[in-house]
Amino acid sequence: MSEQQASPETKEVSPKSLEAKRQKEFEANRKALEDLCELYPEVFSQTDPKPLKIGIHEALAEDGKLSKTRIRRALNIYVRRRKYIASLTEGAGRITVGGEVAGQVTTEEAAHAAEKLAEIDKKRAQRKPAPDKAKNTKRRPRKQAPASKSKPRETRQEADNPKKAEERLQAKLEALVNKKSN
Repeated sequence: MSEQQASPETKEVSPKSLEAKRQKEFEANRKALEDLCELYPEVFSQTDPKPLKIGIHEALAEDGKLSKTRIRRALNIYVRRRKYIASLTEGAGRITVGGEVAGQVTTEEAAHAAEKLAEIDKKRAQRKPAPDKAKNTKRRPRKQAPASKSKPRETRQEADNPKKAEERLQAKLEALVNKKSN
């Protein structure tokens, strides 16, 4: 019996190219969401989202202003945002493409949204380092300038004599004004 030939080699994707692909997809999704917010400002808001009518993607596709792919990309981001999920409270009105209210968020949908919010908050808390551990309480001592380069501080006599202090400030101001920029 002859040996079976190996299947064609599959390309291994490097983590760097995978991250680049994800970033490209994210940017496309974000751009699609911006377009959706621009075309339908009464319905889509990134700062104050409202619950959307179930099946709104079909009405958006019928409108023909965006392709189905761009609608899917935009809604993919929009409905997964924390602010949108937080807007899904019991009795909140669901918005249509025209901006009218068509239905309400049910008790079950509101409970599901509350669970999602708890999951999101838990994940965010796990990502953030504890404040005590993040800050290094030890401070490094400041480096002092070499003695030859350090300028002498104002003497007690100059501090007591306002005229000398005024002359010193005037000299500094002139030096700044006459300084050549790089």
